[in-house]
Amino acid sequence: MKKMTGLKQGMLYLICAAVIISSPSTVSAGNGQTAVEDTGEQPPSLRKEIQKLKNGNWVNLTTQQKLEDLDILYQTLKDNYPYFHVLKRMRNVDLEEKYRTARKEISRGGTDIAFYQQLDAFINTNDQIGHLMLDNPYWYEDSASSYKSLAKDYPEMERMQKFSAAYNNDKSVENYGKMKAITDPAYNKVMAYYDAAETAQDTGTGSAADNVRTHIDNVQTRIIEEGRIAYIKIDSLLPSNVYGEDKKQLFDFYGTVKDYDNVIFDFTDNGGGSMNYFNDLIVSPNIDTTLKCNAYKLIKTGENNGIFLDFNDYRPISEFPGLPLMNQDDLSDMDLFHEIEYTTEPLGKEKMLKGKLWLLVSDTVFSSSEYAAMFSKATGFMTLVGTRTGGEGIGSDPLPIILPNSGLIVQYAAEYGALPDGSGSQEYGTMPDILSPEGESALDTCLRVIGQNH
Repeated sequence: MKKMTGLKQGMLYLICAAVIISSPSTVSAGNGQTAVEDTGEQPPSLRKEIQKLKNGNWVNLTTQQKLEDLDILYQTLKDNYPYFHVLKRMRNVDLEEKYRTARKEISRGGTDIAFYQQLDAFINTNDQIGHLMLDNPYWYEDSASSYKSLAKDYPEMERMQKFSAAYNNDKSVENYGKMKAITDPAYNKVMAYYDAAETAQDTGTGSAADNVRTHIDNVQTRIIEEGRIAYIKIDSLLPSNVYGEDKKQLFDFYGTVKDYDNVIFDFTDNGGGSMNYFNDLIVSPNIDTTLKCNAYKLIKTGENNGIFLDFNDYRPISEFPGLPLMNQDDLSDMDLFHEIEYTTEPLGKEKMLKGKLWLLVSDTVFSSSEYAAMFSKATGFMTLVGTRTGGEGIGSDPLPIILPNSGLIVQYAAEYGALPDGSGSQEYGTMPDILSPEGESALDTCLRVIGQNH
């Protein structure tokens, strides 16, 4: 069994902000469905704005070069990406069929921006099942910069050096930089919308602000009932190299409400980030014994996976135990696995918070925030309230596929996460301990239960 503690447990687990990838009015409804909130005005998204662009070349790729990039991308996914069957079940998406469609469209020729849009239609319509995503220039820049910084901070970690080298390869740096000249108008349009909404929110005017969730204040705290109920809302799990301000804010608040009977953590808008945030700032300060949670990671032995993963850390799939809820189609695609033990140690001898801890969850909970939900339920650290989560909380940083001609990068999760019963973390997420009735918010459910138990 492989233990995962501290930094190795989840270096970054970078997740894109809604403003960069998709409209914040579009949310996953769980179990393969997508819901669109009836918010009236539809806020713009960068993805949609880039899809509207008509003209633009920054590399002047030939049709043959584009087809070669597409072919390499699809073959690399076939050899390395573990979620082909899950995509079919959850989204009714057949990647092979989409690949054939994309190849026909690309064969007709077109501009570089048209090629990007065609790849985006092939990849990003999959709602990030298994973190499958085509990097736009702005997400790419953030990723390249973050990995370069982490590689500098942790020179002894070979895997971080590989991530930094991959994201900062000369072709991607140059070509994504050139691409921005084409996409900046779309980016500026979206940013102008959110800047205006933020200004309206600050001044208390403008209905647009009601539909926008900003991340200036990543942590919001308040007292619901003096001496008895405290509330902490966290919108994103920031990486450890930048979570310092959140740490101070949280620990100061812990000191204020240390003797409260109930402390509610709200993750209903939290789409993930770094597993370390949850472990370091929420779990460790509030336990007095070591907590452990077991799971499984399954992988394919493709060449791209081999660049970043050490196959010696895994066992042959023939030795995988017969778990009752393991999907056999998924299992048939895998080559190796290992059992993982997530472990978190107490920060001190005493808990900072003495009362009962609650975690509010929704289908927005994904990736590292899904890990938080899974870990909390499995260990009994917090009681979960709300609706089924969005899934995929078992794994590590998505791996990059670098397309040789365009320099574009597609990321994917290499590890298929399974719970001890075999159920897939991506597909099933975590069912809360207390399910909110339809029409009742997770917070209202939690307060109602607390009131009943008082």
